This record gives sequence, C-alpha cells and structure tokens, in this order.
Amino acid sequence: MERFIKFKDDIDLRIVSENLNDDRIIVLRKSQTTNTIQIKILDNLTNKQIKHAFSPLVILKIHKEFPYPLKGDKFFGLSKISLKNLFA
Repeated sequence: MERFIKFKDDIDLRIVSENLNDDRIIVLRKSQTTNTIQIKILDNLTNKQIKHAFSPLVILKIHKEFPYPLKGDKFFGLSKISLKNLFA
C-alpha cells in the first residue's frame, strides 16, 4: 500500500531516505505541487510506526491518497479565464 507524507519542513528526498530506519518502507518520489513524499509500505504499519520509522524528522500528516491541491492552491485555484490564457 502507498502513503503520502507531509513533513514539517521542506525536506530533500535524499535526507528522507537516509533517515529511514525501517526496511518495510520504500521511499518512491516527492511531489513538487503538494510537497509530499510518496512511500510504499510492504507490511501493515500504523501511522505511529511510520512516524517512528522517520524518527528524527517531524511528520505533520500521513495521507492514504494523493492530496490534490484545493481551491486556494496554485493551479486549481485559477479561474476559467486564467486557465484559458495559461494554455493559449
């Protein structure tokens, strides 16, 4: 199963991989739009176990699905006219 992690600070993918101390978690990629890290979990782990696996780093939220940007966020917050001008 996959999860999306939002860290307290803007953290590089390399730093996340170095601080990971659980072999049941694989770091996949970083989303630039939502600033989350996608991980793959090989076993059933609780959110508490996931947070402990990245122990020196502070996790704000663990999402079960990709956290799409909402109305106030960059691209999806643009009006139809702005989108038309963007792609024209």
